[in-house]
Amino acid sequence: MANYPHRAFNFPFVLTLGPLLGAIAAGNTVVVKPSEVSPHCAAVIQEIIEAALDPTCVSVVQGSVPETKALLDERWDKICFTGSARVGRIVAQAAAPKLTPVLLELGGRNPAFVTKRADLRLVARRLLWGKTFNAGQICISQNYILVDREVVDQLVVEFERAIKEYYPNGAKASPDYSRIINEGAFQRIKQMVDNTKGKILLGGSMDEKEKFIEPTVVLVDSTEDSLITEESFGPIITLLPVSNLDEAIRIANDVDGTPLALYPFGSKEETAKVLSSVRSGGASVNDSYMHVSVANLPFGGVGESGTGCYHGRSSFDAFTHQRSITSTPGWVERILSIRYPPYIGKLGKYKAASLKSPNFNRAGERTYGLLEWITWFITFGKGPNRSGAARATAAALGK
Repeated sequence: MANYPHRAFNFPFVLTLGPLLGAIAAGNTVVVKPSEVSPHCAAVIQEIIEAALDPTCVSVVQGSVPETKALLDERWDKICFTGSARVGRIVAQAAAPKLTPVLLELGGRNPAFVTKRADLRLVARRLLWGKTFNAGQICISQNYILVDREVVDQLVVEFERAIKEYYPNGAKASPDYSRIINEGAFQRIKQMVDNTKGKILLGGSMDEKEKFIEPTVVLVDSTEDSLITEESFGPIITLLPVSNLDEAIRIANDVDGTPLALYPFGSKEETAKVLSSVRSGGASVNDSYMHVSVANLPFGGVGESGTGCYHGRSSFDAFTHQRSITSTPGWVERILSIRYPPYIGKLGKYKAASLKSPNFNRAGERTYGLLEWITWFITFGKGPNRSGAARATAAALGK
């Protein structure tokens, strides 16, 4: 099984080697295409792979659009891609004529929900960290915050406190604060900020030479604002005031009905309402992308934010095919003969062998009837795996 993972630039090692390990563990040969946007990391990845792995099993292809297109023209058993929805569609379209399955981990305009019952100090600390880690170049960080208008001012105060706490000498002087990956990405974020009709409440300074963008809090009043219509992929914290949670849920579904993640902050009841009303690839309650930090939890998108998942055991499952196999011994031929024509006089036996009530009630609790115990006895406790043969045996014995 050949596989072609094409990875994003923002975490080049994790996003390349993580799926690669799952593919190798599942017994695949793999072709890796690192992101050309982080060329130095791509070169190191190639050195590691070529030094440590069998070249007949894993190989690396460097390059940009022409090389990527050439790879997509080939036939693969699975394609894994991390990147934008725009390129994800190109990958899916290239895979479709060959019916090649794809694992797409795409971006999204991820919402955070902040109600009046939320701990605003906690909100500011956690969402600021999530939006300034790697200078906000993270597909799972929140793209905008739907905040109850009664607590907007206090939340801004808490963001200001948190910024001073994290970067006491300013973000630019901090060794813990990243820069934007390249000139193109810097200009894209700058243009979004320049085009916003919102009000910059905190930050806003930029240095094109260093590709530095200060943590910036912006208050907007419309979902048509440039900071909401696009994924910022930068350290921009966009606040959109709402009157109540119902309005916040409606806006989130209108902006992007299937984000990669969502982040509710509020009471248990409010959180439950958000989780049941808005679809997403994943969610972290009262935190910023904690669900991705738990290595064994499956990670992936839904709808516009992707398809399929990986991480932990899911990385192994993503690159395997679950093939069902049965082996029917000759000694059960007499029992199985009820399936052969002519069927006159066999209907009762056939029904007894084929039909069975579910072995659980409406509450999902397992139930045990007479046939259930007979099944357990005949299959030596392997009931669900051999229940078909058990039902046929019970039917034959009973008739």
